[in-house]
Amino acid sequence: MDTTVKDQEELANTLIDRARGVAAGLRERAGEAEQQRHIHAESFRAMKQADLFRAYVPVRYGGYELHPRYFWRIAAELSKACPSSSWVYSVMSCHTYLMALFPEQAQEEVFGADPNAGISGILPDRTTATKVDGGFVLKNSVWPFGSGCHNADWFLLGAHLPGLPPGHDKAFFMVPPEDIEINDDWYVAGLKATGSNSVKLKQDEYFVPGHRMMKAETALVHKCGSSRPLLYRAPFGAIMPVSLGAGTTVGAAVAALEFHEDLIQNRSARPMVYTADIPKKDLPSTHRILGDVTAKLESAILMTDRACDLCFDGAVHSEKVMSAQDRARIRLFGVHAMHLCREVVNILFQDSGGSSLSERSHMQRLYRDINAMTMHEANHEEIIKEVYGRLRLNQPTTHWLL
Repeated sequence: MDTTVKDQEELANTLIDRARGVAAGLRERAGEAEQQRHIHAESFRAMKQADLFRAYVPVRYGGYELHPRYFWRIAAELSKACPSSSWVYSVMSCHTYLMALFPEQAQEEVFGADPNAGISGILPDRTTATKVDGGFVLKNSVWPFGSGCHNADWFLLGAHLPGLPPGHDKAFFMVPPEDIEINDDWYVAGLKATGSNSVKLKQDEYFVPGHRMMKAETALVHKCGSSRPLLYRAPFGAIMPVSLGAGTTVGAAVAALEFHEDLIQNRSARPMVYTADIPKKDLPSTHRILGDVTAKLESAILMTDRACDLCFDGAVHSEKVMSAQDRARIRLFGVHAMHLCREVVNILFQDSGGSSLSERSHMQRLYRDINAMTMHEANHEEIIKEVYGRLRLNQPTTHWLL
């Protein structure tokens, strides 16, 4: 890290405290948010008022350019209360980071108007864009999984640029919410409150000014020297998935452990009638489970910090190109940490008994949500393991996001 480490830590502690303050309201509104299938407007407003969305915004627009190891801790505090709210916060913040790589005119439109702007988006190319005078014509399509779309101030949509070679043919386009139509199709078992509906344009052919487009290769360039502020020199293909899932999964795992311990200590004093006929807190299996999940959770936290530090090290030394193997290693650490957290929640959910199945139980929400988080394509553990293994053996991979 650079010489501003003390300032970053003080700022991070302030933001984490604010997130902790916001979390109480998120928890109260979590059930209602699930019923309406998107983040409660008051919850989103509270995150904005706490300036949490400024974490990845450039300093020149009033943002904080926060180190990723601090960013994930903000998301974790939110996730302990409402994983869906944390997921939307994390997804939008990833798009904020990406927005900081757009042309300055585009950044001025977004961050100049509101440093706490919430940016929804779907980055995979779902349609084509044709270059015309002054910009591009984007053909209409359906972009699925637009987390936070009901609360978005802007959208980023991915499209293919015909006629360009692979690696140079993907781009992201900025679209204001008034030109977006939301399809009401988010009926799911996990992350119910994220509002991750599919979206489409209101026009069959939509003009996007040139400054509102950025080619994917601009974000993925691996040698940017001092041409960007320090944070934005990190390898995007690595920092994006780490920022997307680390905080949400760690926070959910911490909340599950807190729930389980409270259950054992304060709410399960009676003997277990059908098994050992002694209280759950006295069972050797309970003791082993607590040891097991603590080891997994602490390992996940350490591995997440390691992934974040490697990302930032890539930014500090951006005059050198970080190898594809090292970039894949960051993703491997981050994704494996997320799946360790899923194991923690699943073990504790199973051991918490039938009362945790109640729709009023926070544990069942943590269980459903963390399993949904780790199903995201960017968090597919087996695929990233294979990608890393191939690169370690000097074999080629077609993984474009690296």
